[in-house]
Amino acid sequence: MDWSRAKTIFIITFLLLNIFLGYQLNEKKDASNINFLLEATIQERLSEMNIVIEAELLDEQLTGTYISGAVEVPLDKEVERKKNSQKVVEVNDDGIVVSLNNPHSFRQKDGPIQEQAKEFVLQHINFGQHYRFSHYDSKLKQVFFYQTYQGKKVDNYESGRLPLLLQLNNDFEVVMYEQNYLTIQPIHPPGKEQELLSSMRAIEKLFNQQLIPPDSVITKIELSYYSFFKPPQGEVQVFAPMWNIGVNEQIYYVNAIDGAIQNIQ
Repeated sequence: MDWSRAKTIFIITFLLLNIFLGYQLNEKKDASNINFLLEATIQERLSEMNIVIEAELLDEQLTGTYISGAVEVPLDKEVERKKNSQKVVEVNDDGIVVSLNNPHSFRQKDGPIQEQAKEFVLQHINFGQHYRFSHYDSKLKQVFFYQTYQGKKVDNYESGRLPLLLQLNNDFEVVMYEQNYLTIQPIHPPGKEQELLSSMRAIEKLFNQQLIPPDSVITKIELSYYSFFKPPQGEVQVFAPMWNIGVNEQIYYVNAIDGAIQNIQ
């Protein structure tokens, strides 16, 4: 073997690799600078139109993918397997209805109902760590929760229902709950996530479509997983990463992958 020639080839290869990596680094820096300039420009345009952003912007670069959800876990069997003071009283297309033989009390001295409900769900509901508090209806005495994926809300506008409901009685005791649970998987394998639009770029999409009029207030910016259609029973449901943006009294969903816009009244 000609070691001198091999050494020369190795040095040339190494130099070419360094040049390539340097080029890639500069490309990333240029892209970052362009994004910064774009966001600076949109902020100036919003300011000129007296459009105020009250919600917190997420500045970090995010990645994500479409996810799928399917009803695979037999929740009634999970409740029965634990053999606790809970009893399944109904199984339907939307999940299960469970009654508590020993109602769980939310005592005023133990703090807000919201915090006590969170603790109850973690301690007494199957897969409780995958739910997040939504709201409390004081008239109906019902506490609602969303399901989450990697800490982000999973939502379905067309379903008209939230996946977990706690029913209280007049003594503020949990007497029953309704639960639905989806087994969620990313559609793309780990490491193949796509770069998502930033929150400011999502706002820019709405602004360019003239969906943010002058003197508007942007009250909400949240990244969640969203589906606009509920599939037939037993079918897999697909959710997209979406920016949920509140503009005055309107709510818009901007697909964080392809930038498509949906308006929710």
